[in-house]
Amino acid sequence: MVHTLLTGCELYARIQRHGEQEGNSFETKITAAAYLCHMSTESTADLGRLSGPVLIFGGIYSNLEALLALQERAVSQGIPPSNVICTGDTPGYCADPEGCLNLLEDWGARSIAGNVELNLRDGVDDCGCNFSDGSRCDLFSRLWYAYAREEVGERGLSYMRTLPRQFDFTYAGKRVRVLHGSADHESEFIWKSTPWETKQRSFAASGADVIVGGHSGLPFADARDGRLWLNSGAAGMPANDGTPRTWYLMLDDADGRLTYTFHALDYDHHTAKAKMLAQRTRLPLSYAATLTTGLWDNTEIMPPAEAAREGIPYSPGDFGSAPAPATPPPVKPQTNSPMNPYSDPKDLRTFGKITEWQEEMGGKFFDWYSQVTEGDSALTEREKALIALAVSHAVQCPYCIDAYTTNSLQAGADEEQMMEAVHVAAAVKAGTTLIYARQMQRQVEKVTM
Repeated sequence: MVHTLLTGCELYARIQRHGEQEGNSFETKITAAAYLCHMSTESTADLGRLSGPVLIFGGIYSNLEALLALQERAVSQGIPPSNVICTGDTPGYCADPEGCLNLLEDWGARSIAGNVELNLRDGVDDCGCNFSDGSRCDLFSRLWYAYAREEVGERGLSYMRTLPRQFDFTYAGKRVRVLHGSADHESEFIWKSTPWETKQRSFAASGADVIVGGHSGLPFADARDGRLWLNSGAAGMPANDGTPRTWYLMLDDADGRLTYTFHALDYDHHTAKAKMLAQRTRLPLSYAATLTTGLWDNTEIMPPAEAAREGIPYSPGDFGSAPAPATPPPVKPQTNSPMNPYSDPKDLRTFGKITEWQEEMGGKFFDWYSQVTEGDSALTEREKALIALAVSHAVQCPYCIDAYTTNSLQAGADEEQMMEAVHVAAAVKAGTTLIYARQMQRQVEKVTM
């Protein structure tokens, strides 16, 4: 195993030197930053040759109930911990980051570090997903990541420091590389629809026949040119398919060939959600809802191909190889808001994309928007959220009502306060109607006197 660490100052200095040598463009510095961040935590552990069934999962996201169900599944099938592999992001959106890290360590399962583990253990103040500033992903990540930093103890930090960035092993005569995002960077999102040329870079860098990735949260298989890219999906969050099930992956070498199957995981998602709701001022309530609805709060990071199949339950044929069948629960059809037949709830989830056609203005808007609506200033964040909720009703914006209902709860407001804010808005709205009665009265006086 090779392991090299740079301090933050050393890393910054190297980025600056690289920029001076290659030109100080933004793109050059970002390229340098990505490369040097990659090099600063370079470590690959060789697991040697594995045989027998191998269970692979990732994206537990602090969901202890899902991890316990997954462990029970492995034990019931007689899969030893040495044949259980996690692709990273064990801490995350849900309520039990330290509990999940401790369970994974006690279990003895093998794990690499995802971007969340790397940033938590290195004391970085964000999750490292590079979300657009002011986007819903960005706003929510500030909540759950701050919660994870507060809740992960020394034991969890010590465990994360032992995790390599990647695994190599041989299986059924194939060279397998396990990584989190890509060979270029752990935070790169690789999807089924990602061009093969992009995936090819990781194959070239690793020399692998099979790559098992994580990070994106959706299960898929993509095979071309004798090579195979697999993603187990997330075990701690649904796959945006309208069901509360999560996913994991099995490899098998029973007939001397590498075969794979995807499996749905049913677990006690109600308890996982209840734990999140108990921390409603510290964790994103929208992500708590996802545990039961099976729908992501937003699809800002998704390519169009993946976003287009929202709410469609995965079936065995969706993965390109005979995955284990799973019977999905019925899905409630999604409909547009009755307030406006042209409204689409998905628009709220992709609000961050308004920057795409005018990045400078969009960026300035989100900077201003965040400064106005977030944190305590002359007004508390709770007061700001209640004001925004009241205005949302007054202007009858269905997107805003959804967003600021959640934000008000998130900021600590209760249902009585929220309804009172709506009554204030209604009273003011009524008053603005009735004030014009004075104009009517004056006109009556003109006409009749």
